[in-house]
Amino acid sequence: MELLEKDEEYISSLLKQGKKVEAIAFVKDKTGMSLIEAKDYIEKLILEKNIHLLDKRSQEIEKIELSDKFEIKSLRINSWGLFLYIIFFIILIFILFSLISILLKELTYKHIFYSIIFIGAIIFNYYNFLKELKSRKYLLTVSGKTIKIYYENNEKEAITTDNISQVRFYVIDSGRGIGKKNPTLQIFENKEKMLVEMTISANDYYLLKKYFEKYKVRIDNQYKEF
Repeated sequence: MELLEKDEEYISSLLKQGKKVEAIAFVKDKTGMSLIEAKDYIEKLILEKNIHLLDKRSQEIEKIELSDKFEIKSLRINSWGLFLYIIFFIILIFILFSLISILLKELTYKHIFYSIIFIGAIIFNYYNFLKELKSRKYLLTVSGKTIKIYYENNEKEAITTDNISQVRFYVIDSGRGIGKKNPTLQIFENKEKMLVEMTISANDYYLLKKYFEKYKVRIDNQYKEF
């Protein structure tokens, strides 16, 4: 049995949500394919989508022109994303308090271990939440070799590319779907002090990459869009 157009649209929606297993099961049930055949079909589809997105991105990159003056704003995740951080944090605290109440009644190594795990998860989640809030407040203005760093709209630092030891790009996942990855920028001065850390858009990443390459600033590039 062949897949209809609406079936293919549904499969695409599953893959965008990162639900690869569900997509394989759907293809298997709809077409009567074996599990291996359905998996190969989905893998091929993902490859084709990635190639299409890569071609589209390449065309967008070619259109990006490096001007002498430009501005880079921090990429903000939507309010729903921040809300999920808070909900997850509350759930973790609730579970931790439940474990503590059990520990007060019965002290076991298993509950101590679980409590330590949840304390670590709470600290990690809280750290990422504060990091995201801080990142949202940064802004860069670039003029020639001079980069001005603003925090909460107030100028924090001005530095020339000659005084930058390196810049680093790395990845923060914003979702499990195809192509949903945000680059994060770090700028270090010659004293190895980190001046700024902010999540930026993919287009701003390519613009900054061209800029830093032009002025021969050392780039530690860990960002891979696909």
